[in-house]
Amino acid sequence: MSNGVPELLTRRRFLRFCLQGAAYASLSRLLLPELGEALRLLPGGKPPVIWIEGTSCTGNSISLDNSADPTLREVLEEIIDLRYSQLFMWPEGSRAMDVLRSTVKDNRDRFILVVEGGLPLGLPEAAVMGEEEGRIVPVAALVPELAAAARAVVAVGNCAAFGGPSGAHPNPTGTKGVWKVVTGRPVINVPGCPAHPDWTVGTLVHIILYGLPRVDSFLRPTMFFGELVHDRCPRRFHFFNGDFAAAPGGAGCLLKVGCKGPVTHADCPTRKFNDGVNWCINANNPCIGCAAPDFPDGGTSPFFARLTDIRVPPGIETTALTVTKAVAAVTAAGIGAHFAASLATGRFGKHMPPETEEFRAAEPRPQTGKPKLSLNPLRLLRRFRRQRTR
Repeated sequence: MSNGVPELLTRRRFLRFCLQGAAYASLSRLLLPELGEALRLLPGGKPPVIWIEGTSCTGNSISLDNSADPTLREVLEEIIDLRYSQLFMWPEGSRAMDVLRSTVKDNRDRFILVVEGGLPLGLPEAAVMGEEEGRIVPVAALVPELAAAARAVVAVGNCAAFGGPSGAHPNPTGTKGVWKVVTGRPVINVPGCPAHPDWTVGTLVHIILYGLPRVDSFLRPTMFFGELVHDRCPRRFHFFNGDFAAAPGGAGCLLKVGCKGPVTHADCPTRKFNDGVNWCINANNPCIGCAAPDFPDGGTSPFFARLTDIRVPPGIETTALTVTKAVAAVTAAGIGAHFAASLATGRFGKHMPPETEEFRAAEPRPQTGKPKLSLNPLRLLRRFRRQRTR
C-alpha cells in the first residue's frame, strides 16, 4: 500500500486505461473490482461529493446517468459518496440545504465539489440553490463559499468550465466558468457538451486515489484532453490527401463543412459515446468543438462554417489548407522507407479504421487523365498487392 492506495490498482495502470479509452475494455470488467477494494481501504472511506448546478441544462448529469461501464448505480455505490445533488437526491427545500451544510461542516478539506453549469455573476437570481432563513441562496455566491472548504473543485461540462452556451454572446446573465471565479482551491475543468461520463468518473477517481491529475493550460486533465480530435480521426488521411467532403454527410475530411477537430482537444475518436457506439464524425457530422474553451463562440462558430485559421504551437498562424499541403509534402518526403515497409507487411490494411474504407466506397470518384499521387494507404496497398499478383 502506498499513500493509502493498494498496489493492486497503481496510478500507472489506471492512467493506461484512461488513455486507451473504451476501445479496449471497460472500466467495470478491468478495474471496478480493484477500484472498489482500493476505495474501501482508503482512510475514512469514500470521500463525499457535492454536485451543484448553475446555469445548466442538466445534460452532464444525464450523461453520467447514461454511463454503461460503470453504471450510475456502480458509480454511486462503489466509487463516490454523493451527498448532495439537485437532480438525484430526494430531500428538497430546507431539508436539502441542511444536508449540504452538514456535509460541508463534517468533511472540510475532504469533500469534492462538482459544479455543472456556469455562474451567472451578472444576474445571480438566474440560478439559485433554494432558501435559507427566508433568503434566496444564489449559486454564484454559494460556489466560492463551498469551494473554500473543498478538497478540489471539478467543473463538469463546457458551461461550468468555460461559460459554454450559458455564457455565449451576448451573455445577458454575465455567466463565467468556475475557474474564473474560484480562487485558493484547485479547479479541474472537464469540458464537453455534455462531458463524457468516463471523463467525469475518471477525473473523480484520480482525485480520490492519487490526487490532482496533470492538466493543460486550460486546467483540463491531459489523460482525456491531451490530443487533438484531428490526431486520432479516422478521416485524417483524407485530410492529408486534400480530399474534402462538399457537404455534411459526404465522404472525405469534413474540414470544409465546419469540422473543428484540428483545434479541439478530446479523445472522442477512440472513446466514443453511448458505450463506445458512436461519435460525431462517425455519424457524418463535423466536430463542433464542444470541448474547446471558446465553444460555442469564437473559433468554433458557426458550426458548419469552414475553419479558416489554425494556430499551431508555438503560435504560428496559417490557413487550414496551407497546413494540409505542408503536412502532405513533409509526409511524402519523410516516411518513404517506413511507409514501404508497412505496405509490404500489410500493417496499414490491418490498422486503418474501417470507417475510412466505408467512406471511400460510399462516394466513388472517377479518375480522369493521369492519376495523382495519393498518400491514402489503402489505395497504395491495393496497388501494391495487384503488382505482386501479376
